[in-house]
Amino acid sequence: MFDIGGRIITLRQLHNISANKLSKELNIDPSTINKIEKGTAKPSIDLLFKICDYFNISLAEFFDSQASELPADLLQLIETAKKLTPEERKSLNNFLQTLLERTERQ
Repeated sequence: MFDIGGRIITLRQLHNISANKLSKELNIDPSTINKIEKGTAKPSIDLLFKICDYFNISLAEFFDSQASELPADLLQLIETAKKLTPEERKSLNNFLQTLLERTERQ
C-alpha cells in the first residue's frame, strides 16, 4: 500500500519545509498534517490536490512509486535540474559523467 504520509514527509524534506509551515500554507490545522504523516488519518482528495499544487506536482506524480523510493537528495537534484535550460542540463550531465569516470578510476 502507498505511504501517503511518507510521501508528504519526503516532499517537505525536499523543499526544506516544516510540517508547521506546510499546514499554515494550506490553511489547515497542524495536527492534520501530523496525523497524515503518522498514518493515523487519511487526507481528503481536496487536501491532496492542495498539497500537490503547493509542491507544483500532479496527483500522478504524487503517487509515482518510483519517485517516492528515491532518496531526498536525488529528488532535490532532479527538481534542480528541471529548472535548468536544456543546454545547462547537457552541461550538468557532462559534468556528472566526468565525475563518475574519475571516481571509477580511483
